[in-house]
Order: sequence, then structure tokens, then C-alpha cells
Amino acid sequence: MALIKKPVTGMKDILPEEMAIRDYLMNVIKDIYRSFGFSSIETPCVEHIENLLSKQGGDNEKLIFKVLKRGEKLNVEEAKEEADLTDSGLRYDLTLPLARYYSNNAANLPSPFKALQIGSVWRADRPQKGRFRQFTQCDIDILGEASHLAEIELILAATTSLSRICPDNQFCVRINDREILRAMASYAGFPEESTDMVFIILDKMDKIGADGVAGELVENGFSREAVDKYMALFTTLGKDASAVRGLFEKLGQEHIKKETVEN
Repeated sequence: MALIKKPVTGMKDILPEEMAIRDYLMNVIKDIYRSFGFSSIETPCVEHIENLLSKQGGDNEKLIFKVLKRGEKLNVEEAKEEADLTDSGLRYDLTLPLARYYSNNAANLPSPFKALQIGSVWRADRPQKGRFRQFTQCDIDILGEASHLAEIELILAATTSLSRICPDNQFCVRINDREILRAMASYAGFPEESTDMVFIILDKMDKIGADGVAGELVENGFSREAVDKYMALFTTLGKDASAVRGLFEKLGQEHIKKETVEN
């Protein structure tokens, strides 16, 4: 049988020249993050299917490369649904593996724990220019620290790394706050128990645009009135502190705490 030369659709070979650039960038990033006290960790590329399907990954859960059971556990004849045939899958991001890793190893880790993880992830997405089914993610996280200082340090570490890679500082950092987003959802009239679903859909803004987000919210059963009120808030957002204070005045203390805005 002839060897198929091309990689599987959505995957790519990396030639030495590109690999050298890749290695250089990774080393720069790792050195800077380590100077901030982050420790490198590694998690398996395969995770339990129950964890991958825990409703925390949004649409990514539809893009899992699932792994069939092996040996005697694989009983095709008695399988009634796909779940009977699979017990694991390739990770679609580094966040869920980190949560499992920390739950399993917290007793042996310092607190707070500053984790650095760089690794491949896989999504069975439709391949297109600039989007592959296998790609690399780089994550830093601080676990066991609830103050805003942790968030500030993450931003500082990331911008320091980007400044080293891009000396002309041609990059933009976008910051969001779930408390503010939750307050906006409450103001618009979304039920509190539905905010996670609202955020999962909102996270697609860059991919499907504001109209697409609004349409999907309605498709998921949310009222047109709440959706329109919510989306209208985004048209008034600005990029400075005065815009955030203006949003606080609009929402009122019924929906958002003053400390959230001040922080």
C-alpha cells in the first residue's frame, strides 16, 4: 500500500526554519513567565470523556476527537449510542486539564500556585486559512488567589512577554470582567441561572458578529426584549475608565457593586 504523503486534513508538518522561530518564541515566553514565578507543568493530551463533556467547554464539546474503547471494553454489537464506544478524547484546550490537574495534585503544590502550560490541543473544526485542527496554546494561571492582584500580575506577565516579542508594542490587550458582564445580563433581564449559556454564546462575538450572537441567543429561547437590551449595552462601551463608570451609572447598584468598577 502506497504511503500517503500529506498530513491528515487540518494538520501540518513544521519544517526546520519555522520550527527554529517557534522554539525561539517559546523560549522567550517561558523565560519571562518563569521570571514572574510561574512553574511549567504538563498534562496528558488525552482526558476522560466525562470531563471533556462536562458542559464547561461550550461549542468546543462538539469538536472533540473521541477515542474508542480498547480490547474487551469495545463492544460494537451491544453499543446503543456513541457514548458506549468512547471513554476518552483529545483535549480541546488547556483549561480543563489544568482544573483536573490541580484537583488531583493541590496537596503537593504551593498556594497560590502559578502554572505555566504550553502544549498542543485538538479540535475537529472545519479547516480553513489560519485555522488548524491541531494547534498550540500557551496558558498562565494563578490558582488559590482570589484578589485582583492575581489578574494584574497575569496581564503584566503577558504584556512583558509581548513587548519582548514585539519591540514596537504593536499589540492590543483586551480585558473583560465577568462581574460586569453578569451585571449587564441581569440588567437586560436574563435569568441568573442562564448567564453561563449567555457567556458561551457571547464568546463567539469575534467569529459570528453581534447580529450572530443576538440571533443565537434568541434561538436558545431568550426573549427578544432581553437580547436587544443586552446587545445595546455593547454599543455604548468605551475603552477608558470613564466609560466603565458610565456603565455603572446606567446599570445602578441593583445590578453591579461599586467596588467592581473601582477595582
